Amino acid sequence: MMFISNVSKSNGVGFLQLNEPKKTEKIKAADRGQITKLSNLSYKPLSFGRTWAEHKSWGAVIDPDTKEASFKLFTFPDAYRVTATVEKAGNNGETDSVEYELNNKGAGIFESEKIASGLVEHGDSYYYTIYRPDEAPIKVKDPYSFKQEQLLDKSVIYDHSLYEWNDSDWYKSKNRISRLANSRNKLTPLNKAKIYELNIATLTKEGTFEKAEEKLDKIKKLGFNAIEIMPVENTYSFNWGYDGVDKFAPAQYLGGPDKLKELIDNAHQKGLNVIMDMVPNHLGPDGAQLGITGPYIEGPNDFGDSFNFERENSRYVRDYMVNAALNWIDNYHCDGLRLDMTKYMNSDNTMKQIAAEVHYHKPDAFLIAEDGRNNDYRVTSPLHAEEYGKNQNESVHADAIEKISNNNSSLENLGFDSEWDFKFYHNLKELLYGNAAFSTFEFVIKNSEGRVKYIMSHDEIGNYDGTRLISKLMVPMLDLNNKIELSEEDFDRAKQYAKQKKKSENEANYTVGSQKAQLVAEKLATMLQTGKLDDYTGKSYDEFASKVLVPLGIKYNSNLYLDAIKHAYETAFDKNKIGEVLMYSVPGPKMLFQGDENSDLTPFRFFRQFDSVKDEEYLSVEKGYKHGDAAFKESKLGNIEYSKQGNTKCNSFSKLVKDLNLLSDKNFAMTSGYIVHEDTVKHFDSKVFAFHTKDSKTDNELFTVTNLDNSKYPDGKGGDKYYIKFPEGKWVEILNTNNSKYGGNNNFLNKEPLVRNNNCECPVNLATHSAIIFKKID
Repeated sequence: MMFISNVSKSNGVGFLQLNEPKKTEKIKAADRGQITKLSNLSYKPLSFGRTWAEHKSWGAVIDPDTKEASFKLFTFPDAYRVTATVEKAGNNGETDSVEYELNNKGAGIFESEKIASGLVEHGDSYYYTIYRPDEAPIKVKDPYSFKQEQLLDKSVIYDHSLYEWNDSDWYKSKNRISRLANSRNKLTPLNKAKIYELNIATLTKEGTFEKAEEKLDKIKKLGFNAIEIMPVENTYSFNWGYDGVDKFAPAQYLGGPDKLKELIDNAHQKGLNVIMDMVPNHLGPDGAQLGITGPYIEGPNDFGDSFNFERENSRYVRDYMVNAALNWIDNYHCDGLRLDMTKYMNSDNTMKQIAAEVHYHKPDAFLIAEDGRNNDYRVTSPLHAEEYGKNQNESVHADAIEKISNNNSSLENLGFDSEWDFKFYHNLKELLYGNAAFSTFEFVIKNSEGRVKYIMSHDEIGNYDGTRLISKLMVPMLDLNNKIELSEEDFDRAKQYAKQKKKSENEANYTVGSQKAQLVAEKLATMLQTGKLDDYTGKSYDEFASKVLVPLGIKYNSNLYLDAIKHAYETAFDKNKIGEVLMYSVPGPKMLFQGDENSDLTPFRFFRQFDSVKDEEYLSVEKGYKHGDAAFKESKLGNIEYSKQGNTKCNSFSKLVKDLNLLSDKNFAMTSGYIVHEDTVKHFDSKVFAFHTKDSKTDNELFTVTNLDNSKYPDGKGGDKYYIKFPEGKWVEILNTNNSKYGGNNNFLNKEPLVRNNNCECPVNLATHSAIIFKKID
């Protein structure tokens, strides 16, 4: 039996018919405006004091002790009847069905009596039938489905208690990251997180939870202490994970619930924390049924359906998202959550409810928001103790939440533990490009302590052209935007882009040209690192241009020589190293995206399978490449067969990342410290920038010096070392990107301790495009 997302009325019994999953229709602005917002929600969240038993009661539940079953659904308040139909596979190959009546508890809540053990079991299929006045009965899957084998088919009963976890020691491990970490419990605070962000579908050739386990040892050996798994919510088909429609069910094509548990279980046993990325701001455009199940949906947005968090009948929608968060923490043992683009939830009330209830029921678990509201301090300002209870007494908790609902200023603090630092990323990128002022970057890092810092995430790689940082940096160095030749096919796409985005022809041509330049830079870097350009060393420009440049779309008369391409790659590689050092030197949690730990050039394109060719063509026009199956396959790690030289480059970068992870373990100034801003050095002319970090509790002090210019000191022509003002004390070099093991030449190391002179300056050996970390020893 199959189901549909959008249902039309009929005069019959109301069985549903399915042709294809349909995209959500957009409602007119006039119709949208007639949905009135509850007046009190702009000021006061509704009471959400809830017991643990209530959290665990939703959906199809098997009692772990008695094995009794129950069903609980939130639907439209005018529904007068709901049944749950359970199907069992019989021995003769036929299916036996039993229908269970759910009791109407009011406000759209329907709940069954306890069903005796053995009648409803793990693995049985089921669906709900909803009866409303003047409507045909509607059959739907469970919004709380823990297992969904087919997107629009029946749900599957899943008993979470049947999985036998082997991570009991993890909860006492000092490696476990906890928001309650302190010197007594020896747990790890969030600011010491070294996160490896991964996408299950592209991490391995097979793209499954089971195969991802094979990568855990490598991730651990590189010094990471956490993995962040991009969303695994059940979706229409393969995609990044942000189009989930079943918020409680891991995608079956990735391996389903059991295999995800095995992955997390193994990660814990290897000493790795697990952060689950969840999507609270929308449903994917294909296969969602919440809109016909109950008042879950406010309307369409650019990504699918937006949730009804603050309009009429919204209380149990907010509860639904809280339960989704608790599902990953409780049923899957995740140590923390990353919530995707929380500002697009358009509901600080829901954000606060998630924080309050997670912190109350699972106080160790930490929450990271991708919010994007200019580092709004309300997001990470902690809740007051009385807002979520001081102990595990349920009545105390309920009373505390009632206090929140009567407090007009209760949205001043939202209670998340950290957030992705957009400003850090954007300003670091511009600094590496040479477009940002040091004073701006100084201000950014001053406000970055405690936020998750990264050079590239899946978004920054994939949302524009899918290329890595090295490729992006090579474009301006080679002036590729002006050396690209647009083909007839490119101009055709530009016309489509202009119409699609309502842009002028010139704007569209510029965008298409820029995207092509990025992809060409990626191709040149990949050819260089796979040895495909080796044969052109010493050859004529004519041969190189006709056989390499022109086929890529570069103008013949561009005068783009092989040596220039090699130099651009080396410079981009060095700048990438500077970015890593800067990220690790600023106190707080750090994050790398899969592949960036060894400066891999494998693209991470935007990919997902749509239900119509039109959508695929639409995004191909927007992105500049075929985004479907081709993009998916291109994005698989391990696709590139590097030459010996290419592998040496990748390995040297891995050594840098590993050493930075080790340094952050030993130096609290890199994690829980602060920046001593009066010691910041900004030499605009020479493009030298340095800053001082310090941890007061351990007296650990570091001084990071970066050179973002082509100049070197000494220059080999009689010039002196670079004189720079150091903080007081004696300093020793503990990391230098010029080290040969990181791909440097060892010519600019500082082997002796440095003590500042009467002018507070120290002479430093400083390589072109390099970064050094000094440690105070006296």
